[in-house]
Amino acid sequence: MGAADRAEFARFGIEPGWGFAIRHRVRWSECDPFGHANHRAYFEWFEEARNRYLEDVGLPALSATTPGPVMAETGIRYYRPLAYGNEVLITARTVRLGRTSFEMEYAVWRQGLFAQGRAVLILVVNASGEKTPLPEALRRAMLARDPEAREAGISEKRTSG
Repeated sequence: MGAADRAEFARFGIEPGWGFAIRHRVRWSECDPFGHANHRAYFEWFEEARNRYLEDVGLPALSATTPGPVMAETGIRYYRPLAYGNEVLITARTVRLGRTSFEMEYAVWRQGLFAQGRAVLILVVNASGEKTPLPEALRRAMLARDPEAREAGISEKRTSG
């Protein structure tokens, strides 16, 4: 479940299908001159949720020689604005596993859905830039956390791996 519990899932209006969440309070520095949480803040929240999720499923600590996730594609859809001091839960889940890539979805909740994002990530050895297959233990842990995730064929032919 991550850093949030089931009672919080209900209190924040999180829909079924999400099993990992972290808490966050919108900071003053994350707001624009109109008092809304700035679009940049959402990307940072999703990054924090992604990193904590990946730690939770056992991705080894990042280093130059250890494979780590590199962003290939991302996007966000905003539904309602957030403001300074709002308490939110940010959820993360894996929705697709490829040979060297995976796709995640994120969402921000406060009395229902406020924003939803997605990202395609490629596992890369940073020192060489080489794509590397998802380790079987990581794949199993992601599927255990998110059983709805679909597995793309090992021989998939995509630029994102």
